Amino acid sequence: MGLPVIDEYHQDLKKIVQRISHICMSEEFLALKKELEIIYADCGAEHASILAFQDALYALIAQEELNLRQFRV
Repeated sequence: MGLPVIDEYHQDLKKIVQRISHICMSEEFLALKKELEIIYADCGAEHASILAFQDALYALIAQEELNLRQFRV
């Protein structure tokens, strides 16, 4: 039995999943998510925990992208 063939799309998807997993397990992400969840809940936002998760993830991905761009220049 040979090794499974994994195309470029799956390799890229695997990298994205690893990146997101690393971010979501970081202390920075967990602290930001908790802080945002409290703020959103206090403001009466529906689904405060989901919004907090999304916004924290977006913020850290955007921050990582900016850091990568600075190293490329």
